[in-house]
Amino acid sequence: MTLPTPDWLDDVRYDDRGLVPCIVQRFATGTVLMMAWMNAESLRRTIETGETWFWSRSRQELWHKGATSGATQTVRALHLDCDGDTLLALVDAKGEGACHTGAATCFVAPSEDVAPGPVLAELLDVVRQRDRDRPEGSYTTRLLDGGVDRAGKKVGEEATEVVIAAKNAVAGQGTAELAEESADLLYHLLVLWRTAGIDVEEVADALARRRG
Repeated sequence: MTLPTPDWLDDVRYDDRGLVPCIVQRFATGTVLMMAWMNAESLRRTIETGETWFWSRSRQELWHKGATSGATQTVRALHLDCDGDTLLALVDAKGEGACHTGAATCFVAPSEDVAPGPVLAELLDVVRQRDRDRPEGSYTTRLLDGGVDRAGKKVGEEATEVVIAAKNAVAGQGTAELAEESADLLYHLLVLWRTAGIDVEEVADALARRRG
């Protein structure tokens, strides 16, 4: 699966060896899996194949992550930092061993059971982009065009469906419905925030004040 060519591709600042560090992070949980080096060719192959490729400094050769172990990494997104000298790859990792030792991560890390911050961050970026571009035919565009009244009505509807799904879960029908309805509620809440002109940082600040 070929990735879209990043608009920052020519802005990558390789070091004097032609290398740039790439931090690999699990897309769904935000867990940092590893850091490896890329050169222009491995970055090109990563974009063309949709899986991570790196440059081995010890072997002086390209290597496809998981080619021998099976622990491949499908790239969901590639980012370049503000200085242009570090890459971030958000991936779906196949298998459990991201590290060459067989460990799930090369770093000492807590459990994988963490909040899916990157997923929500990406969803927020999508809502912001839809607000800027207003693509025709987009459901998000229709909600944004309807303003607070339309988005607020949907939040109310989705909140009710979350409560019903929660009751169903308690009644022994499983939690899959609750997860789906909760995802819908979070999405519509992000759209409502956008229509009302409040940024997620303000909500985070309010939560932080309550903790204090």
